[in-house]
Amino acid sequence: MNHWSRPFLFTIGELLVPCYAHAAEPDKMACISANDSAQDLRRAGKLREAREKLVLCGSTGCPELVRQDCSQRLAEVDGVMPSIVFEAKDAAGNDVAALTITMDGQPVDKPGMPVQADPGEHRFVFEAEGLLRTEKTIVVREGERERHERVVLAPSAVPGPIAPAPSSNGDTQRTVAFVLGGAGVVGLVVGSVLGLVSKSSYDHALQTECGNNPNGCSTQGVQDGQGAHGQAAASTVAFVAGAALLGAGAVLYFTAPKASVSVGTTVGTQRTGLVVTGVW
Repeated sequence: MNHWSRPFLFTIGELLVPCYAHAAEPDKMACISANDSAQDLRRAGKLREAREKLVLCGSTGCPELVRQDCSQRLAEVDGVMPSIVFEAKDAAGNDVAALTITMDGQPVDKPGMPVQADPGEHRFVFEAEGLLRTEKTIVVREGERERHERVVLAPSAVPGPIAPAPSSNGDTQRTVAFVLGGAGVVGLVVGSVLGLVSKSSYDHALQTECGNNPNGCSTQGVQDGQGAHGQAAASTVAFVAGAALLGAGAVLYFTAPKASVSVGTTVGTQRTGLVVTGVW
């Protein structure tokens, strides 16, 4: 019994492995079809889909001539496939951890790694806990590899002031409301100024250091461009803080106790009239 059982089990194993491997590989027609589809996709600028087809027809199960052709085309596509490296920061300039990125509504598998994208316009969304959801539209070009993009995520909320205990007539609360409102207006003004400075710095760097070509910047041009991005981030933070302070001031003002007024009459031996009393 032992003499027959071991060869029998070994033979079954030999049969199963080749059958499984054979079923996983494409047939000749699938290989040819994948090669043709890859060429059409390549001409249409759909490089990521073309790459998937070329990987398929370059597998060992395809005819040698097809495999060689697909391998050559795969190397060409890899050479021109655009990619973007995102540098996510918070308003203080710290790296953002646990970042979630979507491209055109589809999640990016490995945030922090270069993101491959077909040539053309793409919409990216960046999300992280405690920070505002940020969107950015980027136009990528064929052959533009590991393009660096800086993304600044503003705080999701600005800590509000501690409201004072309301006085009997609301004067103190309204005074605080005016102070907060004034600070909010200052924040909006500062944000506007920083926004204008940022645009001016970016335009200057683009014209003088890059020759109006974002991809042809000198080292100084890149540094000036990064400085402009930093000013834009500070402008965003100032706007958010200013709006929050202005909103807090409005809430305090409109929730302050209102003035009370009472009107009555007075009658005496020498005069008759109205008496108005109240607290403002």
